[in-house]
Amino acid sequence: MPKGVVILKSIIHPDQALKQYLSHLSIPLSKPQQQHVLRIVEGLIVGNGRKTLSHLYAQWVDAPDASAVADFLRVSTWSEQSLDKRLGEINLADVIERVQRGGSSPVVYVSIDDSTSSKDKDTHALEGVDWQHDHNASGRNTPKYKKGMVHVSCRVQIGNHSVPFAYRLYLRAKTVRNLNRGRAKEERLRFQTKYQLVREMLQQLQPLLPKEWRVYVLFDSWYASAKLLKFVRRQGKRWFCLGAIKSNRILDGKRLSQWNKDLKHKHYDSVELKTVTGSKHTYLTRSITGRLNEVPFDVCVVISKRHPRDSHPKYYLCTDTSLSAAKILKRYSKRWSIETDYWYLKQCLGLGEFRVQHYEAIHKWYSLVHLALHFLYAQLRCSQQRDDPFISIAQVIEHHRQQQAQAVLMAACEQAITDGNTQGVVKRFILPTRIAA
Repeated sequence: MPKGVVILKSIIHPDQALKQYLSHLSIPLSKPQQQHVLRIVEGLIVGNGRKTLSHLYAQWVDAPDASAVADFLRVSTWSEQSLDKRLGEINLADVIERVQRGGSSPVVYVSIDDSTSSKDKDTHALEGVDWQHDHNASGRNTPKYKKGMVHVSCRVQIGNHSVPFAYRLYLRAKTVRNLNRGRAKEERLRFQTKYQLVREMLQQLQPLLPKEWRVYVLFDSWYASAKLLKFVRRQGKRWFCLGAIKSNRILDGKRLSQWNKDLKHKHYDSVELKTVTGSKHTYLTRSITGRLNEVPFDVCVVISKRHPRDSHPKYYLCTDTSLSAAKILKRYSKRWSIETDYWYLKQCLGLGEFRVQHYEAIHKWYSLVHLALHFLYAQLRCSQQRDDPFISIAQVIEHHRQQQAQAVLMAACEQAITDGNTQGVVKRFILPTRIAA
């Protein structure tokens, strides 16, 4: 840390809204466990630097030693699965109630995706952290890998409201085998593919949605398997798939890339889409209806180009063949919101900054970070009733930080007035240099 720089501790007490939110969840936690949850979640939201347990607790005025919270994640008996399930259900119920209050029967968009929380390549002691395929860095024939922990997410958007419904940690089969070598039989982990994890989350979601609502499951090309298409179809006649698909998939006996070549003299339909920044882009599209290999029902495939000479078009499929190409692309664009959630989880809430070793402790860490995100979304929804509502999670975080900064300043001033000097204030409110650095 540069000489002469001092850093104030940033949290004096838990936010009242956070305390009420945790109480409303009705999770069976002891008083000490509730205090740990409040301290971790508050620290994740307010903290502006590193988010390790020691740094989170160092932000608190009068907080206990961070070793206690490590035990809370490692050996406490509270169930992260119960917390995750309760979070998804109670927040989804709140969204549905708000939508139904408006008297409409909207379309539901369920986004599916996975994300990797990166770790240093030399990391070896953290259970579950392993080499993962890096989609962004890999080329067409040059795969790249990085160390990290992968989780698969399910996000729900209904009208103007959104909720991060559920997530599941994903472990490679080899990773599961390695972890099970040192475990008792009843503690062994079960390998599940990403498709199985997605299926599990959709099965949890399906009975919670009104049957008369239309549901579109959105995904990128990595999830466009025949298994998933058929599974979603079985959820009901109002459930549809809408996602990207790779050019080597077979439609009516012909590769999609070949369909693109065969249709090169056909007319294009122009589709104008607006990006999240407000700019507009025009895409040239052609639509084909047919049957993919191993899929026993018709799908619509849209070939989308940025310009007539685009040699690498994008392909999108939809099992609702009544939709036009414009509606398919516009509805697919709603999948971007799950990428925004990943940015908040990793950049603002420190999802990948865990240092605990045991897999169960890492799972609890993930649950508490997602609890923080759920709380922020709940605050965003509640603000819609005010004259100046928040328009983004970033605004909610900034408001939360400002409230804590004001509370810390008021407490420091009150102590200085009571003591008649500043020595006690400095000792209590200044962050130790060894932690601040």
